[in-house]
Amino acid sequence: MNVFDFYNGHTKVYGIIGNPIEHSFSPVLQNTILQTTGFNGVYVPFKVEEKDIKKAVEGLYALGFEGLNVTVPHKISVMNCLCGIDETARKVGAVNTLKRTENGFKGYNTDILGLKKSFSINKIEVKGKKTMLLGAGGAANSAAVLLAELGAEKIVFVNRTKEKAEALKNHISSFYNGKTDVISFDDIYTYEKPDIVVNATSVGMGEGVWQSPVKEDSFFKGIEAVFDVIYIPWETKLLNDAKKFGCKCVNGFDMLIYQGIASYEIWHDISVSDNMAVEIKDSLSQYFLKGGNNK
Repeated sequence: MNVFDFYNGHTKVYGIIGNPIEHSFSPVLQNTILQTTGFNGVYVPFKVEEKDIKKAVEGLYALGFEGLNVTVPHKISVMNCLCGIDETARKVGAVNTLKRTENGFKGYNTDILGLKKSFSINKIEVKGKKTMLLGAGGAANSAAVLLAELGAEKIVFVNRTKEKAEALKNHISSFYNGKTDVISFDDIYTYEKPDIVVNATSVGMGEGVWQSPVKEDSFFKGIEAVFDVIYIPWETKLLNDAKKFGCKCVNGFDMLIYQGIASYEIWHDISVSDNMAVEIKDSLSQYFLKGGNNK
């Protein structure tokens, strides 16, 4: 019998709360990071009902958890259970990472950090560029805040419901001095061509696989880079169309991995090198593409 003594009385415990939680990739990701860095820790998932969110957060704090990730549908409601919230998370309006402090858990948003590192590592330069954001909910909030903070010259918000896009535009304009506009999807073909496009809609996944929010692929001619938050399928129709016109294309798997690494950095007050981040991402992408996490 092999004696496995890595987990012991000194093991630090981390986890993720959400509902559903069964198919979360975070346990694979975080336990890979813990193993890669040689840290004595373990990361486990917990299914938590919305009505139990406060009790769950308080209970996990009482049990000594060092940190938590938070996924749907709790990213907003969990904000009422915290002793403090990071300023960037306040701008985004959602929290997905909790760090233990003496007074309780403090909330952060690493979606924006994951997207930022995705841009950096893939050499997508936002400063001074015209950008177009497709969608106005969920991931769009993080993307909009990041485009503003990175100094985009202009952010054009595109959404089926103009009211939601207007609300996001007004929120961003409260701290962003660049140009903004709101248009419909029908308008994008005649509007001023952007340099960078970020798709934060869910079009292209689930029952809509091989659909795209951009119906005319000629739209991508002359665009520098396209980022799609979707990673299932690995290459959406949006990215496939963009690639035909020579755009730099990045899917959402980079953001997924790098936001997880950002959580680890926050919990441990360290900085993971870009080389190690890419090594972890490449290893996990191979695992993922071979069907990992589908058990």
